[in-house]
Amino acid sequence: MVTAASDPPGGRTSAVVVHYRTPDETLRAVRAVEETAPAAETIVVDNASGDDAGERLRKESPGTRVLREPENRGFGAACNRGARESARPYLLFLNSDAYVSTGAIEALEAALDSDPKAAAVGPRLRNPDGTLQASIRRLPTPWRIFCESSGLAYIFEGREPFGGHSATRQDHDTAREVEALMGAVLLVRRSAFEEEGGFDESFFLYAEETDLMARWRVRGWRLRFEPAAEAVHEGGRSGGDRLFGELHASLVRYVRKHHGPVSAWLAASSLWWGAALRYAAALATPGEIGRRRRARYRAALSERAR
Repeated sequence: MVTAASDPPGGRTSAVVVHYRTPDETLRAVRAVEETAPAAETIVVDNASGDDAGERLRKESPGTRVLREPENRGFGAACNRGARESARPYLLFLNSDAYVSTGAIEALEAALDSDPKAAAVGPRLRNPDGTLQASIRRLPTPWRIFCESSGLAYIFEGREPFGGHSATRQDHDTAREVEALMGAVLLVRRSAFEEEGGFDESFFLYAEETDLMARWRVRGWRLRFEPAAEAVHEGGRSGGDRLFGELHASLVRYVRKHHGPVSAWLAASSLWWGAALRYAAALATPGEIGRRRRARYRAALSERAR
């Protein structure tokens, strides 16, 4: 696709923000799109939050479309609804706790324009304090999950052969093709999204973007990283520690789907034992930090039966 000279930044993009009980963050994410790419369409899918975000958006960002889900069917399902109710060729899936910087949407659009076989592109992510948030990933395998759960990936700092799927050494300074990306901010080509039927709604939260990236890879689509585009991502605002277990459940679901039931059992065992060891270590950690760590690993341990 070639960018038309008359297309303003964001003019071909529909930004889809899934909202779940993060009204301040959702408004910030929407405002950042409006301020940096006024021509972009913004759609907020309210996942049965039961809060006042919809009213606030109508008052403070009247150009935003708010779609209300009658129940929370998960992140991927909400993204799919936002995509269905828009028509622009590019879809910006944006976590409510993330916000784009000036020029980010324009740079992401240019990256997709330059590579017709790129299904999606992600920006360089920053933590709120400005430090790099590693967002280039690899697709999960039983071995990579074991390396992370056992701590080997961290001991060897992501070096092979002990690199994990998220704990991996990657170049975040160069625009290039990558295997997988964190899905906090992702510009997606609608034709590639629809070809695969969107997100698999059996994933409630986490790994739905990884599953889609794996399916794209089989079809011959590429995934790109564009450091000229930047966004800030806080992480964990709508779920917190209690949803840490959902990450484990989704990883096991992903492995079962792409590698089979035996591999899923191996992955589940690695995740459970890794969480058990970390929980034991957290018993000796005092104060609020120890409490939060124990809550996180209890949530992970509770997912073993799923």
